[in-house]
Amino acid sequence: MKTYTITVALVNYKNKYLIGKRSSSKKFASNSWEVISGFLEEKKSAEEIILKELKEEVKLSGKIIRTTDHYSGNVKDKRWIVIPFLIEVNSDKFIINTEDHSELKWATSRELDTYPDLKDEIYHFKKLGLLQ
Repeated sequence: MKTYTITVALVNYKNKYLIGKRSSSKKFASNSWEVISGFLEEKKSAEEIILKELKEEVKLSGKIIRTTDHYSGNVKDKRWIVIPFLIEVNSDKFIINTEDHSELKWATSRELDTYPDLKDEIYHFKKLGLLQ
C-alpha cells in the first residue's frame, strides 16, 4: 500500500465555505465535490502548499486561522494522511481554474452537510473543531 500526504482547507468568507466540483478530467474522484487541497511536495511545508493551492485553484489569497492534528484513512489501495487547515479570505470573488474544477460555490455550514462527497471531510473538520 502506498501512502500519500495531502493538505485540505476549509476556506471561510463571512461564515460561508468554498467548495469545488472536481473537473471531469481528474483521474481521482472526478465530478465530486471537495474543499481546496494539494499534495505535499518535497521541501515545502504544508502551510506553503495549501496557500499555493488556494492561489492556483481559485486565485484567492488567505490567512491560515487554525490547523489541528492530521488524520488518516484508506481509499482502495492507498493510505492518505490529511493535514487540515481553516483559512480566511477577504473576498468572495474567485476565478475558476477549469483544470481543477468545473464549478465553485460558497456554502453555509448547514449546506455543507447536504453534499455526500464532502461527508468524511466535514466530519473531520467538525471533530477537530475547525467547523461548528
